[in-house]
Amino acid sequence: MKPRAAWPILAKKAKEKCDQAMAALVKGREKIKNLEQSRNRMEALYADYLARSIEAEKNSLSMQETVNFRGFLQQIQTLIKRVDVDLQHAKFELDVLKGNLLAAEKKRIQMETLQEQDERRVRVAAAKREQRAMDAAGVMLFNMK
Repeated sequence: MKPRAAWPILAKKAKEKCDQAMAALVKGREKIKNLEQSRNRMEALYADYLARSIEAEKNSLSMQETVNFRGFLQQIQTLIKRVDVDLQHAKFELDVLKGNLLAAEKKRIQMETLQEQDERRVRVAAAKREQRAMDAAGVMLFNMK
């Protein structure tokens, strides 16, 4: 009796899916990290430009320059809000990817367990055959005496 050839293949495919899910999870974490860094840079830019705007208002500015400062600050705020939305989406996607990884790990463990059970079944059957052969040989030797 031989172990079934399907279990190692299924276990290998399950392992590959785990690896793919892990890679996707790593990419998702990198995306969140990049978005957070981008948001931090924009907040720093906003704070810097706001400080410049306040400093410039102390000097006499034309109406156009004041409008330009405020318009740029609003654009930065809009970008920060957009990054926040992207960050929320990325976090939701990360949660989905974590679920996918857990499901893939569960499937991998299941396939490896089934493969091990099949191999154990084959070993037990071989041990029984060997024991029967030994018993038969022992009976034949006893009967020959």
